[in-house]
Amino acid sequence: MEKIEFNNACYEVLEILKYIRKEDLLKIPEEEIQILKEYANHKYEFKYDVQKSIKEQNVSKLAKGIIATYFYKYIATPKQREKIRLKQEYDLRKMEEAKKGRYDLENIFRKVNKTDIIIEEKETQIVETKKEKWYAKLFNKIKKFFIKKSKY
Repeated sequence: MEKIEFNNACYEVLEILKYIRKEDLLKIPEEEIQILKEYANHKYEFKYDVQKSIKEQNVSKLAKGIIATYFYKYIATPKQREKIRLKQEYDLRKMEEAKKGRYDLENIFRKVNKTDIIIEEKETQIVETKKEKWYAKLFNKIKKFFIKKSKY
């Protein structure tokens, strides 16, 4: 992760925290807020529009993650925490099942057969050509000449 990306995310989180309820903001430890202020890039231009949801705005994934962590750790009720934990477990299980299905050897071979990929094996011949020396060629020609004469 780049430092600039982290600094920009800290600034985004500070801007978003300006719009949450005071009682929820007080639940977040002051040390956490100070860390955000220390690392925030105050030159970064980011405006949060309360009329839009966080998904509709240009908020970085890192900032969304920080906000989600603060909500889970400090603001959420025990019932909300349990729902979040169950959702995370469900999502993790789904991802693991998808990976298992994608990389299962039997499925890989089935997919190959379904796509009707024809693999042709071709025999390749390696032909060695040796370049004979001039005197070897001459000797072989003379030898052939005498062998032909002797057959008659």
